[in-house]
Amino acid sequence: MRKKTKSRCYRIIYVLAAVLISPAIIFGVSAADASRDSLFQLFSRSAPQSVVSRSFAGAGTAMPHDGFQGLVNPSLTTAPGGAGGVFSAGYGRGAVFDKLALPFGAVFVEEGGAMGLYYRYLRGSQGDVHDAVVNFAGRLFEQVDAQGAVEFGLNIRYEQSSWRREMWSAGVVDGVAGDDEIDGDGTDDGDMKTVRANSKNFLFDIGFYQPHVYPGLDFSLVITNLFGYGWHDIDGEEETKTDDWTDGKRKTVIVGVLYTAPVWSGLVLKIPLDIEMANLFTKSLPNKYVARAGAEARIAGKYCVRFGYAYDAPESPVDMVANFDYRHLFFGGVGVSIKPVLIDFFAGKNEFGITATYTY
Repeated sequence: MRKKTKSRCYRIIYVLAAVLISPAIIFGVSAADASRDSLFQLFSRSAPQSVVSRSFAGAGTAMPHDGFQGLVNPSLTTAPGGAGGVFSAGYGRGAVFDKLALPFGAVFVEEGGAMGLYYRYLRGSQGDVHDAVVNFAGRLFEQVDAQGAVEFGLNIRYEQSSWRREMWSAGVVDGVAGDDEIDGDGTDDGDMKTVRANSKNFLFDIGFYQPHVYPGLDFSLVITNLFGYGWHDIDGEEETKTDDWTDGKRKTVIVGVLYTAPVWSGLVLKIPLDIEMANLFTKSLPNKYVARAGAEARIAGKYCVRFGYAYDAPESPVDMVANFDYRHLFFGGVGVSIKPVLIDFFAGKNEFGITATYTY
């Protein structure tokens, strides 16, 4: 009977996920112009959404910790360590937002549910992003035997960006327009121009989380950017508006697990592993997979040392949607809990971040 109940629970989770992502299959996908693959709003995902997750090279969708974990998996706002609520603030810099990444968050927890509010200001050499998120999370299924309850969450994200980038304009060769064309004398007929863009978008992420699927093992499922993007490109007097609400290239599905093992008295080892899948709904592109994993040693329930590694991970989100220029990424971090305050820090290639969380 117990095995049947577990199987039924898993089937329901997968059916719900399939129903929610089905619009991408029903309506098909659009062939976005290659020059627009470098959407600046994708950069916001390269900024530290959660210091803890970045310590694990982006893994951790099955690891509750602080308020910012709700940006990694929308369902994790229901499990902030039994607190009635949390307030979080941080500071960081990254390879894209090399000037400033300033996040704020608040989570209000009720019995069986939670609501989260987030705001991030991201500033880089190419431009700025304002990112606001409203989170709703609740219990989908109650606990069955030793298996934990299934939590569900939804993030509604509003993103406003203003940016600029250098782009090669189409040249003319033998009366035919083309990109990066070179004429007979070996010179380019085009020239470099600065493309300026302003974008306002609504994005949707959904997530599931279930602890104790098996002894010591937690499970998560996250689908990001459920309905795609729309954006504006502005170049002088020209303006191009594109609405790609069903563009499968800008969706990812993430399956995650967290293994927890007591090593000895006062020392607990946590190992998160996430598999990120892209292009699942785009027939014209091959499926791409990114493995993200980490390890956390938690000492005396107060101190944490974290490491993370991503395999086949694009360092730039532009590469993620365009050509997947693979990189191997390494990260590390530390944390300390001085109740009721959590302080966490991470560092990686060309980026770092620190957050402080107050729980009540």
